[in-house]
Amino acid sequence: MVTWFYLIALLIAVIMTGTILVKNKKVDNAFVLFCVLLTINCAGRYWMAISQTVETAILANKILYVGACYLPCVIFWVVTRLCSIKVNRYFNYFLLGYATVVMFFVLTIGHNDWYYVSVNLVRKNGFTRLIKEYGTFHFLYPVMMVMYSIMLISFVFFAIKKRREISTRTVVIMSCLCSAVFLTYLFEKLIDSEVSYLSIGYIIGMVLLMGYYDRINMYDMSANIVSSVDQMKEYGYIVLDKKCRYVSANMYIKEIFPEIEQWVVDKVVPESDSHLYRKVIRGLLDENDEIRTNRTIEANDRYFHVDVRELSYGRKKHIGYLIAFVDRTAEKKYYNAIEEYNTKLEQEVDEKTEHIVHMKDMLVLGMAEMVESRDANTGGHIKRTSEVVRIFAEKLMSCEEKFGFTKEFLKLVTKAAPMHDLGKIAIDDAVLRKPGKYTEEEYAEMKRHSVEGARIVKNILDGVEDEAFVRVAKNVAFFHHEKWNGQGYPLGKKGEEIPPEARIMALADVFDALVSKRCYKEAFSYDEAFSIMEESLGQQFDPELGKVFMECRRELEAFYDENK
Repeated sequence: MVTWFYLIALLIAVIMTGTILVKNKKVDNAFVLFCVLLTINCAGRYWMAISQTVETAILANKILYVGACYLPCVIFWVVTRLCSIKVNRYFNYFLLGYATVVMFFVLTIGHNDWYYVSVNLVRKNGFTRLIKEYGTFHFLYPVMMVMYSIMLISFVFFAIKKRREISTRTVVIMSCLCSAVFLTYLFEKLIDSEVSYLSIGYIIGMVLLMGYYDRINMYDMSANIVSSVDQMKEYGYIVLDKKCRYVSANMYIKEIFPEIEQWVVDKVVPESDSHLYRKVIRGLLDENDEIRTNRTIEANDRYFHVDVRELSYGRKKHIGYLIAFVDRTAEKKYYNAIEEYNTKLEQEVDEKTEHIVHMKDMLVLGMAEMVESRDANTGGHIKRTSEVVRIFAEKLMSCEEKFGFTKEFLKLVTKAAPMHDLGKIAIDDAVLRKPGKYTEEEYAEMKRHSVEGARIVKNILDGVEDEAFVRVAKNVAFFHHEKWNGQGYPLGKKGEEIPPEARIMALADVFDALVSKRCYKEAFSYDEAFSIMEESLGQQFDPELGKVFMECRRELEAFYDENK
Protein backbone atom coordinates (compact mmCIF):
# COMPACT_ATOMS: atom_id res chain seq x y z
CA MET A 1 0.00 0.00 0.00
CA VAL A 2 2.81 2.40 0.92
CA THR A 3 4.63 1.53 -2.29
CA TRP A 4 1.51 2.54 -4.25
CA PHE A 5 1.36 5.75 -2.24
CA TYR A 6 4.92 6.69 -3.31
CA LEU A 7 4.24 5.62 -6.91
CA ILE A 8 1.12 7.80 -7.15
CA ALA A 9 3.05 10.76 -5.70
CA LEU A 10 5.77 10.24 -8.34
CA LEU A 11 3.22 10.04 -11.18
CA ILE A 12 1.50 13.22 -9.98
CA ALA A 13 4.86 15.04 -9.90
CA VAL A 14 5.78 13.81 -13.39
CA ILE A 15 2.38 14.78 -14.86
CA MET A 16 2.44 18.23 -13.30
CA THR A 17 6.01 18.85 -14.46
CA GLY A 18 5.09 17.79 -17.99
CA THR A 19 2.01 20.01 -17.91
CA ILE A 20 4.08 23.05 -16.98
CA LEU A 21 6.64 22.39 -19.70
CA VAL A 22 4.06 21.70 -22.46
CA LYS A 23 1.51 24.33 -21.50
CA ASN A 24 3.91 27.27 -21.41
CA LYS A 25 6.49 28.19 -24.00
CA LYS A 26 8.24 30.58 -21.66
CA VAL A 27 8.61 28.91 -18.26
CA ASP A 28 10.15 30.45 -15.18
CA ASN A 29 13.44 28.72 -14.27
CA ALA A 30 12.75 28.60 -10.53
CA PHE A 31 9.35 27.01 -11.11
CA VAL A 32 10.80 24.38 -13.46
CA LEU A 33 13.54 23.66 -10.94
CA PHE A 34 10.92 23.22 -8.21
CA CYS A 35 9.02 20.70 -10.36
CA VAL A 36 12.15 18.76 -11.35
CA LEU A 37 13.48 18.55 -7.76
CA LEU A 38 10.08 17.40 -6.51
CA THR A 39 10.02 14.68 -9.17
CA ILE A 40 13.54 13.55 -8.14
CA ASN A 41 12.48 13.48 -4.48
CA CYS A 42 9.40 11.37 -5.24
CA ALA A 43 11.42 9.06 -7.50
CA GLY A 44 13.95 8.47 -4.69
CA ARG A 45 11.24 7.62 -2.17
CA TYR A 46 9.56 5.20 -4.54
CA TRP A 47 12.87 3.54 -5.42
CA MET A 48 13.69 3.09 -1.72
CA ALA A 49 10.27 1.53 -1.11
CA ILE A 50 10.96 -1.19 -3.67
CA SER A 51 14.68 -1.69 -2.88
CA GLN A 52 15.84 -5.21 -2.11
CA THR A 53 19.37 -4.48 -0.88
CA VAL A 54 20.98 -2.02 1.50
CA GLU A 55 23.17 -0.62 -1.28
CA THR A 56 20.14 0.11 -3.50
CA ALA A 57 18.23 1.67 -0.61
CA ILE A 58 21.20 3.94 0.26
CA LEU A 59 21.44 5.09 -3.37
CA ALA A 60 17.68 5.81 -3.44
CA ASN A 61 18.06 7.74 -0.17
CA LYS A 62 20.79 9.88 -1.73
CA ILE A 63 18.56 10.62 -4.73
CA LEU A 64 15.59 11.73 -2.60
CA TYR A 65 17.98 13.98 -0.63
CA VAL A 66 18.76 15.89 -3.85
CA GLY A 67 15.20 17.17 -3.75
CA ALA A 68 15.09 17.42 0.05
CA CYS A 69 18.21 19.64 0.21
CA TYR A 70 17.46 22.04 -2.65
CA LEU A 71 13.65 22.29 -2.64
CA PRO A 72 13.53 24.62 0.43
CA CYS A 73 16.04 26.90 -1.30
CA VAL A 74 13.87 27.09 -4.43
CA ILE A 75 10.75 27.77 -2.33
CA PHE A 76 12.67 30.60 -0.66
CA TRP A 77 13.45 32.15 -4.06
CA VAL A 78 9.81 31.90 -5.19
CA VAL A 79 8.45 33.47 -2.00
CA THR A 80 10.94 36.35 -2.02
CA ARG A 81 9.96 37.12 -5.58
CA LEU A 82 6.25 37.06 -4.75
CA CYS A 83 6.91 39.53 -1.94
CA SER A 84 9.09 41.69 -4.22
CA ILE A 85 11.93 41.34 -1.69
CA LYS A 86 15.42 41.86 -3.03
CA VAL A 87 17.78 39.39 -1.35
CA ASN A 88 21.51 39.95 -1.43
CA ARG A 89 23.03 37.56 -3.95
CA TYR A 90 25.72 36.53 -1.46
CA PHE A 91 23.01 35.36 0.92
CA ASN A 92 21.54 33.28 -1.91
CA TYR A 93 25.01 31.84 -2.48
CA PHE A 94 25.18 31.01 1.25
CA LEU A 95 21.85 29.15 1.13
CA LEU A 96 22.88 27.25 -1.96
CA GLY A 97 26.25 26.47 -0.43
CA TYR A 98 24.68 25.27 2.83
CA ALA A 99 22.37 22.91 0.91
CA THR A 100 25.38 21.64 -1.04
CA VAL A 101 27.30 20.96 2.18
CA VAL A 102 24.36 18.93 3.53
CA MET A 103 24.21 17.06 0.22
CA PHE A 104 27.96 16.36 0.48
CA PHE A 105 27.53 14.65 3.84
CA VAL A 106 24.55 12.70 2.51
CA LEU A 107 26.76 11.37 -0.27
CA THR A 108 29.15 9.98 2.38
CA ILE A 109 26.50 7.53 3.62
CA GLY A 110 27.86 4.00 3.30
CA HIS A 111 31.44 5.22 3.28
CA ASN A 112 31.83 6.72 6.78
CA ASP A 113 29.76 7.69 9.84
CA TRP A 114 29.58 11.46 9.31
CA TYR A 115 25.87 11.55 8.39
CA TYR A 116 24.65 8.04 9.34
CA VAL A 117 26.61 5.93 11.82
CA SER A 118 24.79 2.77 10.75
CA VAL A 119 22.10 1.77 8.26
CA ASN A 120 19.86 -1.32 8.35
CA LEU A 121 17.31 -2.44 5.79
CA VAL A 122 13.82 -3.34 7.03
CA ARG A 123 11.05 -4.62 4.78
CA LYS A 124 7.62 -4.44 6.36
CA ASN A 125 4.04 -4.26 5.00
CA GLY A 126 5.30 -4.64 1.43
CA PHE A 127 7.76 -1.74 1.38
CA THR A 128 11.39 -1.12 2.33
CA ARG A 129 12.67 1.46 4.77
CA LEU A 130 16.01 2.30 6.32
CA ILE A 131 16.63 2.15 10.05
CA LYS A 132 19.29 4.80 10.63
CA GLU A 133 21.55 5.84 13.46
CA TYR A 134 22.37 9.52 12.92
CA GLY A 135 25.95 10.73 12.75
CA THR A 136 27.73 13.92 13.83
CA PHE A 137 26.68 16.12 10.91
CA HIS A 138 23.08 14.99 10.54
CA PHE A 139 21.96 17.99 12.58
CA LEU A 140 22.72 20.23 9.57
CA TYR A 141 19.54 19.17 7.77
CA PRO A 142 17.05 19.90 10.62
CA VAL A 143 18.86 23.20 11.24
CA MET A 144 18.42 24.06 7.57
CA MET A 145 14.69 23.29 7.73
CA VAL A 146 14.25 25.38 10.90
CA MET A 147 16.20 28.24 9.30
CA TYR A 148 13.98 28.21 6.23
CA SER A 149 10.85 27.98 8.42
CA ILE A 150 11.83 31.10 10.36
CA MET A 151 12.69 33.07 7.23
CA LEU A 152 9.54 32.13 5.35
CA ILE A 153 7.29 32.84 8.34
CA SER A 154 8.98 36.25 8.59
CA PHE A 155 8.21 36.91 4.95
CA VAL A 156 4.55 36.04 5.51
CA PHE A 157 4.31 38.60 8.32
CA PHE A 158 6.13 41.13 6.15
CA ALA A 159 3.60 40.54 3.36
CA ILE A 160 0.69 40.98 5.79
CA LYS A 161 2.15 44.28 6.97
CA LYS A 162 2.57 45.48 3.36
CA ARG A 163 -0.82 44.17 2.24
CA ARG A 164 -1.62 47.34 0.26
CA GLU A 165 1.43 46.78 -1.94
CA ILE A 166 1.38 42.97 -1.86
CA SER A 167 -1.57 40.90 -3.02
CA THR A 168 -3.70 39.40 -0.23
CA ARG A 169 -4.02 36.28 -2.33
CA THR A 170 -0.25 36.13 -2.54
CA VAL A 171 -0.03 36.15 1.25
CA VAL A 172 -2.57 33.33 1.46
CA ILE A 173 -0.74 31.27 -1.17
CA MET A 174 2.58 31.81 0.62
CA SER A 175 1.09 30.83 3.96
CA CYS A 176 -0.41 27.66 2.53
CA LEU A 177 2.80 26.80 0.68
CA CYS A 178 4.99 27.15 3.76
CA SER A 179 2.48 25.37 5.96
CA ALA A 180 2.09 22.45 3.55
CA VAL A 181 5.82 21.81 3.42
CA PHE A 182 6.95 22.41 6.97
CA LEU A 183 3.90 21.13 8.85
CA THR A 184 4.17 17.81 7.04
CA TYR A 185 7.88 17.68 7.90
CA LEU A 186 7.11 18.49 11.57
CA PHE A 187 4.26 15.98 11.69
CA GLU A 188 6.53 13.32 10.24
CA LYS A 189 9.18 13.90 12.91
CA LEU A 190 6.80 14.16 15.85
CA ILE A 191 5.04 10.85 15.23
CA ASP A 192 8.23 9.14 13.97
CA SER A 193 6.21 7.81 11.06
CA GLU A 194 7.44 4.92 8.99
CA VAL A 195 5.94 6.64 5.94
CA SER A 196 7.32 9.99 4.69
CA TYR A 197 4.60 12.55 3.97
CA LEU A 198 6.95 15.36 2.99
CA SER A 199 6.47 14.65 -0.72
CA ILE A 200 2.75 15.25 -0.22
CA GLY A 201 3.53 18.65 1.29
CA TYR A 202 5.67 19.53 -1.71
CA ILE A 203 2.96 18.35 -4.15
CA ILE A 204 0.40 20.52 -2.37
CA GLY A 205 2.80 23.45 -2.73
CA MET A 206 3.24 22.64 -6.41
CA VAL A 207 -0.53 22.59 -6.97
CA LEU A 208 -0.86 25.96 -5.25
CA LEU A 209 1.87 27.45 -7.42
CA MET A 210 0.36 26.01 -10.60
CA GLY A 211 -3.01 27.55 -9.78
CA TYR A 212 -1.28 30.85 -9.14
CA TYR A 213 1.19 30.58 -12.00
CA ASP A 214 -0.30 33.29 -14.26
CA ARG A 215 -0.44 35.68 -11.34
CA ILE A 216 3.19 34.95 -10.47
CA ASN A 217 4.16 35.67 -14.05
CA MET A 218 2.26 38.95 -13.99
CA TYR A 219 4.08 40.07 -10.85
CA ASP A 220 7.32 38.95 -12.43
CA MET A 221 6.56 40.96 -15.56
CA SER A 222 5.68 43.92 -13.40
CA ALA A 223 9.05 43.62 -11.64
CA ASN A 224 10.81 43.44 -14.99
CA ILE A 225 8.94 46.53 -16.15
CA VAL A 226 9.97 48.36 -12.99
CA SER A 227 13.63 47.53 -13.48
CA SER A 228 13.46 48.58 -17.14
CA VAL A 229 11.61 51.89 -16.85
CA ASP A 230 12.42 53.28 -13.42
CA GLN A 231 15.58 54.73 -14.92
CA MET A 232 13.55 56.49 -17.61
CA LYS A 233 12.21 59.95 -16.98
CA GLU A 234 8.73 61.02 -18.07
CA TYR A 235 7.52 57.42 -18.37
CA GLY A 236 4.87 55.78 -16.22
CA TYR A 237 2.99 52.53 -16.26
CA ILE A 238 0.09 50.73 -14.61
CA VAL A 239 -0.36 46.95 -14.68
CA LEU A 240 -3.85 45.45 -14.31
CA ASP A 241 -5.01 41.88 -14.69
CA LYS A 242 -7.64 40.98 -17.30
CA LYS A 243 -10.45 41.74 -14.82
CA CYS A 244 -8.96 45.20 -14.20
CA ARG A 245 -7.66 44.31 -10.76
CA TYR A 246 -4.69 46.41 -9.74
CA VAL A 247 -1.24 44.78 -9.85
CA SER A 248 1.35 47.56 -9.75
CA ALA A 249 2.41 51.03 -10.91
CA ASN A 250 5.66 52.98 -10.78
CA MET A 251 6.27 56.06 -8.64
CA TYR A 252 6.27 58.48 -11.55
CA ILE A 253 2.67 57.74 -12.51
CA LYS A 254 1.60 57.70 -8.83
CA GLU A 255 2.86 61.28 -8.53
CA ILE A 256 0.82 62.29 -11.58
CA PHE A 257 -2.29 60.43 -10.40
CA PRO A 258 -2.19 60.33 -6.54
CA GLU A 259 -5.43 58.30 -6.47
CA ILE A 260 -3.37 55.20 -7.39
CA GLU A 261 -1.93 55.24 -3.85
CA GLN A 262 -5.41 54.30 -2.61
CA TRP A 263 -5.76 51.31 -4.93
CA VAL A 264 -5.33 47.90 -3.31
CA VAL A 265 -3.41 45.10 -4.99
CA ASP A 266 -5.68 42.39 -6.43
CA LYS A 267 -8.78 44.58 -6.03
CA VAL A 268 -10.77 46.00 -8.95
CA VAL A 269 -9.86 49.64 -9.53
CA PRO A 270 -12.47 51.68 -7.60
CA GLU A 271 -14.87 53.81 -9.61
CA SER A 272 -14.24 57.55 -9.46
CA ASP A 273 -14.78 60.77 -11.37
CA SER A 274 -11.08 61.22 -12.01
CA HIS A 275 -9.64 61.87 -15.45
CA LEU A 276 -7.65 58.62 -15.29
CA TYR A 277 -10.69 56.50 -14.50
CA ARG A 278 -13.00 58.17 -17.03
CA LYS A 279 -10.53 58.27 -19.90
CA VAL A 280 -8.68 54.97 -19.43
CA ILE A 281 -9.88 52.49 -16.80
CA ARG A 282 -13.61 52.65 -17.58
CA GLY A 283 -12.89 51.89 -21.23
CA LEU A 284 -11.14 48.67 -20.20
CA LEU A 285 -13.92 47.65 -17.82
CA ASP A 286 -16.47 48.21 -20.60
CA GLU A 287 -14.22 46.30 -23.05
CA ASN A 288 -14.12 49.37 -25.26
CA ASP A 289 -11.73 48.72 -28.14
CA GLU A 290 -11.24 52.46 -28.73
CA ILE A 291 -9.42 52.88 -25.42
CA ARG A 292 -6.85 50.27 -26.48
CA THR A 293 -5.62 52.33 -29.38
CA ASN A 294 -2.95 54.96 -28.91
CA ARG A 295 -4.32 58.24 -27.65
CA THR A 296 -3.37 61.37 -25.75
CA ILE A 297 -4.95 62.49 -22.48
CA GLU A 298 -4.48 65.65 -20.45
CA ALA A 299 -3.81 65.67 -16.70
CA ASN A 300 -2.61 68.47 -14.47
CA ASP A 301 -1.75 70.70 -17.45
CA ARG A 302 0.36 67.91 -18.92
CA TYR A 303 -0.20 65.71 -21.94
CA PHE A 304 0.42 61.97 -21.93
CA HIS A 305 0.56 59.54 -24.79
CA VAL A 306 -1.35 56.47 -23.54
CA ASP A 307 -0.79 53.03 -24.99
CA VAL A 308 -2.85 50.10 -23.68
CA ARG A 309 -1.50 46.66 -24.52
CA GLU A 310 -2.65 43.18 -23.58
CA LEU A 311 -0.11 41.18 -21.60
CA SER A 312 0.53 37.57 -22.54
CA TYR A 313 2.81 34.91 -21.14
CA GLY A 314 3.75 31.74 -22.99
CA ARG A 315 0.58 30.37 -24.53
CA LYS A 316 -1.61 32.49 -22.31
CA LYS A 317 -2.82 35.06 -24.81
CA HIS A 318 -4.34 37.51 -22.37
CA ILE A 319 -3.53 37.73 -18.67
CA GLY A 320 -3.78 41.48 -18.15
CA TYR A 321 -3.06 45.00 -19.39
CA LEU A 322 -0.01 47.22 -19.47
CA ILE A 323 -1.04 50.89 -19.59
CA ALA A 324 1.98 52.97 -20.57
CA PHE A 325 2.10 56.76 -20.13
CA VAL A 326 4.73 58.86 -21.90
CA ASP A 327 4.90 62.57 -21.10
CA ARG A 328 4.47 64.46 -24.35
CA THR A 329 3.83 67.90 -22.85
CA ALA A 330 6.77 69.62 -24.55
CA GLU A 331 5.98 67.95 -27.87
CA LYS A 332 2.28 68.82 -27.53
CA LYS A 333 3.01 72.49 -26.86
CA TYR A 334 5.39 72.58 -29.80
CA TYR A 335 2.81 70.79 -31.95
CA ASN A 336 0.08 73.22 -30.85
CA ALA A 337 2.30 76.16 -31.77
CA ILE A 338 3.06 74.61 -35.16
CA GLU A 339 -0.61 73.74 -35.66
CA GLU A 340 -1.68 77.29 -34.82
CA TYR A 341 0.90 78.64 -37.26
CA ASN A 342 -0.14 76.12 -39.92
CA THR A 343 -3.82 76.97 -39.45
CA LYS A 344 -3.06 80.62 -39.92
CA LEU A 345 -0.88 79.82 -42.92
CA GLU A 346 -3.56 77.52 -44.39
CA GLN A 347 -6.16 80.25 -44.03
CA GLU A 348 -3.94 82.66 -45.94
CA VAL A 349 -3.16 80.01 -48.57
CA ASP A 350 -6.85 79.10 -48.85
CA GLU A 351 -7.74 82.73 -49.37
CA LYS A 352 -5.07 83.10 -52.06
CA THR A 353 -6.00 79.78 -53.65
CA GLU A 354 -9.70 80.63 -53.57
CA HIS A 355 -8.90 83.91 -55.31
CA ILE A 356 -6.77 82.14 -57.94
CA VAL A 357 -9.42 79.45 -58.49
CA HIS A 358 -12.11 82.09 -58.81
CA MET A 359 -10.01 83.95 -61.38
CA LYS A 360 -9.40 80.69 -63.25
CA ASP A 361 -13.12 79.82 -63.19
CA MET A 362 -13.99 83.27 -64.47
CA LEU A 363 -11.39 82.86 -67.19
CA VAL A 364 -12.89 79.54 -68.28
CA LEU A 365 -16.42 80.91 -68.18
CA GLY A 366 -15.23 83.97 -70.06
CA MET A 367 -13.75 81.74 -72.75
CA ALA A 368 -16.96 79.72 -72.89
CA GLU A 369 -19.04 82.89 -73.26
CA MET A 370 -16.65 84.17 -75.89
CA VAL A 371 -17.17 80.93 -77.83
CA GLU A 372 -20.91 81.28 -77.41
CA SER A 373 -20.83 84.88 -78.66
CA ARG A 374 -19.22 83.62 -81.87
CA ASP A 375 -21.90 80.93 -82.29
CA ALA A 376 -25.04 82.56 -83.63
CA ASN A 377 -27.04 79.40 -82.87
CA THR A 378 -26.56 78.87 -79.12
CA GLY A 379 -27.19 82.04 -77.11
CA GLY A 380 -27.22 81.28 -73.33
CA HIS A 381 -26.64 77.58 -73.97
CA ILE A 382 -23.68 77.27 -71.57
CA LYS A 383 -25.47 78.75 -68.56
CA ARG A 384 -28.66 76.80 -69.23
CA THR A 385 -26.95 73.43 -69.70
CA SER A 386 -24.89 74.03 -66.56
CA GLU A 387 -28.11 74.52 -64.56
CA VAL A 388 -29.71 71.46 -66.22
CA VAL A 389 -26.70 69.35 -65.20
CA ARG A 390 -26.95 70.69 -61.64
CA ILE A 391 -30.66 69.75 -61.42
CA PHE A 392 -29.95 66.34 -62.95
CA ALA A 393 -27.01 65.74 -60.56
CA GLU A 394 -29.16 66.50 -57.50
CA LYS A 395 -31.64 63.86 -58.67
CA LEU A 396 -28.83 61.35 -59.24
CA MET A 397 -27.53 61.86 -55.70
CA SER A 398 -30.61 60.03 -54.45
CA CYS A 399 -29.72 57.08 -56.73
CA GLU A 400 -26.20 56.49 -55.38
CA GLU A 401 -26.80 52.77 -54.76
CA LYS A 402 -28.09 52.21 -58.31
CA PHE A 403 -25.36 54.00 -60.27
CA GLY A 404 -22.55 54.23 -57.72
CA PHE A 405 -22.08 57.97 -58.33
CA THR A 406 -20.63 59.75 -55.31
CA LYS A 407 -21.55 63.31 -54.37
CA GLU A 408 -17.98 64.36 -55.09
CA PHE A 409 -18.16 62.94 -58.62
CA LEU A 410 -21.48 64.65 -59.40
CA LYS A 411 -20.10 67.95 -58.12
CA LEU A 412 -17.17 67.58 -60.51
CA VAL A 413 -19.54 66.91 -63.44
CA THR A 414 -21.57 70.02 -62.56
CA LYS A 415 -18.41 72.11 -62.35
CA ALA A 416 -17.17 70.75 -65.69
CA ALA A 417 -20.45 71.35 -67.58
CA PRO A 418 -19.62 74.92 -68.79
CA MET A 419 -16.51 73.60 -70.53
CA HIS A 420 -18.24 71.04 -72.76
CA ASP A 421 -18.17 73.28 -75.88
CA LEU A 422 -14.86 75.08 -75.31
CA GLY A 423 -13.48 73.42 -78.42
CA LYS A 424 -15.69 75.59 -80.64
CA ILE A 425 -13.12 78.34 -80.15
CA ALA A 426 -10.96 76.49 -82.69
CA ILE A 427 -13.77 76.20 -85.30
CA ASP A 428 -13.82 78.55 -88.29
CA ASP A 429 -16.34 81.40 -88.02
CA ALA A 430 -17.84 80.53 -91.39
CA VAL A 431 -18.85 77.13 -90.04
CA LEU A 432 -19.62 78.14 -86.47
CA ARG A 433 -21.93 81.03 -87.45
CA LYS A 434 -23.64 79.36 -90.42
CA PRO A 435 -27.44 79.54 -89.87
CA GLY A 436 -28.41 76.71 -92.19
CA LYS A 437 -27.63 73.04 -92.63
CA TYR A 438 -23.96 72.00 -92.80
CA THR A 439 -22.32 70.34 -95.78
CA GLU A 440 -20.36 67.15 -95.09
CA GLU A 441 -17.11 69.13 -95.03
CA GLU A 442 -18.58 71.73 -92.67
CA TYR A 443 -20.02 69.05 -90.40
CA ALA A 444 -16.62 67.33 -90.25
CA GLU A 445 -15.09 70.67 -89.28
CA MET A 446 -17.74 71.20 -86.58
CA LYS A 447 -17.15 67.74 -85.12
CA ARG A 448 -13.57 68.77 -84.42
CA HIS A 449 -14.76 70.87 -81.49
CA SER A 450 -14.98 67.86 -79.12
CA VAL A 451 -11.34 66.88 -79.70
CA GLU A 452 -10.16 70.50 -79.52
CA GLY A 453 -12.23 71.02 -76.37
CA ALA A 454 -10.50 68.15 -74.55
CA ARG A 455 -7.10 69.53 -75.59
CA ILE A 456 -7.91 73.05 -74.39
CA VAL A 457 -9.33 71.78 -71.08
CA LYS A 458 -6.17 69.77 -70.45
CA ASN A 459 -3.92 72.74 -71.22
CA ILE A 460 -5.89 75.07 -68.96
CA LEU A 461 -6.45 72.75 -65.99
CA ASP A 462 -3.33 70.54 -65.79
CA GLY A 463 -1.27 71.52 -62.76
CA VAL A 464 -4.02 73.82 -61.44
CA GLU A 465 -6.90 71.45 -60.65
CA ASP A 466 -6.74 67.98 -59.16
CA GLU A 467 -6.45 64.99 -61.48
CA ALA A 468 -10.03 63.79 -60.89
CA PHE A 469 -11.54 67.08 -62.11
CA VAL A 470 -9.20 67.29 -65.09
CA ARG A 471 -10.26 63.79 -66.14
CA VAL A 472 -13.98 64.54 -65.77
CA ALA A 473 -13.74 67.87 -67.65
CA LYS A 474 -11.78 66.28 -70.52
CA ASN A 475 -14.30 63.44 -70.82
CA VAL A 476 -17.24 65.86 -70.84
CA ALA A 477 -15.67 67.90 -73.65
CA PHE A 478 -14.43 64.90 -75.66
CA PHE A 479 -17.32 62.42 -75.44
CA HIS A 480 -20.55 64.44 -74.98
CA HIS A 481 -21.55 63.81 -78.60
CA GLU A 482 -21.10 60.03 -78.41
CA LYS A 483 -24.34 58.01 -78.64
CA TRP A 484 -25.48 54.93 -76.76
CA ASN A 485 -25.85 53.01 -80.06
CA GLY A 486 -22.30 53.85 -81.16
CA GLN A 487 -23.27 56.26 -83.96
CA GLY A 488 -21.90 59.41 -82.33
CA TYR A 489 -18.50 61.08 -82.57
CA PRO A 490 -15.50 61.51 -82.32
CA LEU A 491 -14.69 57.79 -81.61
CA GLY A 492 -18.02 56.06 -82.14
CA LYS A 493 -18.06 54.60 -78.62
CA LYS A 494 -21.24 52.90 -77.46
CA GLY A 495 -22.99 51.86 -74.26
CA GLU A 496 -20.95 51.92 -71.10
CA GLU A 497 -17.77 52.55 -73.09
CA ILE A 498 -18.85 56.18 -72.93
CA PRO A 499 -17.77 57.77 -69.62
CA PRO A 500 -20.78 58.42 -67.34
CA GLU A 501 -20.00 62.16 -67.07
CA ALA A 502 -20.32 62.45 -70.87
CA ARG A 503 -23.63 60.51 -70.87
CA ILE A 504 -24.96 62.93 -68.25
CA MET A 505 -23.79 65.94 -70.27
CA ALA A 506 -25.33 64.54 -73.48
CA LEU A 507 -28.83 64.48 -71.96
CA ALA A 508 -28.55 68.08 -70.72
CA ASP A 509 -27.01 69.31 -74.01
CA VAL A 510 -29.71 67.82 -76.27
CA PHE A 511 -32.57 68.81 -73.97
CA ASP A 512 -31.52 72.46 -74.03
CA ALA A 513 -31.17 72.34 -77.82
CA LEU A 514 -34.75 71.00 -78.08
CA VAL A 515 -36.50 73.50 -75.79
CA SER A 516 -34.48 76.55 -76.92
CA LYS A 517 -35.11 78.70 -79.99
CA ARG A 518 -32.37 78.61 -82.59
CA CYS A 519 -31.95 80.62 -85.81
CA TYR A 520 -32.82 77.51 -87.78
CA LYS A 521 -35.82 76.33 -85.64
CA GLU A 522 -38.42 77.27 -83.09
CA ALA A 523 -38.34 75.89 -79.54
CA PHE A 524 -40.15 72.60 -79.00
CA SER A 525 -42.81 72.40 -76.31
CA TYR A 526 -41.97 70.51 -73.14
CA ASP A 527 -44.22 67.63 -74.16
CA GLU A 528 -42.53 67.39 -77.56
CA ALA A 529 -39.04 67.66 -76.09
CA PHE A 530 -39.61 65.01 -73.44
CA SER A 531 -41.30 62.77 -75.99
CA ILE A 532 -38.26 63.00 -78.30
CA MET A 533 -35.91 62.37 -75.38
CA GLU A 534 -37.89 59.33 -74.27
CA GLU A 535 -37.93 57.86 -77.79
CA SER A 536 -34.13 58.28 -77.94
CA LEU A 537 -33.46 56.28 -74.76
CA GLY A 538 -31.38 53.25 -75.65
CA GLN A 539 -30.48 54.80 -79.01
CA GLN A 540 -28.85 58.15 -78.41
CA PHE A 541 -28.95 58.17 -74.60
CA ASP A 542 -28.17 55.83 -71.70
CA PRO A 543 -31.63 54.32 -70.99
CA GLU A 544 -31.18 54.11 -67.21
CA LEU A 545 -29.78 57.62 -66.81
CA GLY A 546 -32.48 58.83 -69.21
CA LYS A 547 -35.24 57.50 -66.96
CA VAL A 548 -33.85 59.51 -64.04
CA PHE A 549 -33.57 62.57 -66.29
CA MET A 550 -37.28 62.26 -67.14
CA GLU A 551 -38.02 62.45 -63.40
CA CYS A 552 -36.49 65.97 -63.39
CA ARG A 553 -39.28 67.35 -65.62
CA ARG A 554 -40.97 69.48 -62.96
CA GLU A 555 -37.70 71.16 -61.89
CA LEU A 556 -36.56 71.66 -65.50
CA GLU A 557 -39.83 73.21 -66.61
CA ALA A 558 -39.73 75.55 -63.60
CA PHE A 559 -36.19 76.65 -64.49
CA TYR A 560 -36.93 77.30 -68.17
CA ASP A 561 -40.21 79.08 -67.40
CA GLU A 562 -38.38 81.37 -65.01
CA ASN A 563 -35.65 82.16 -67.55
CA LYS A 564 -37.66 82.55 -70.76
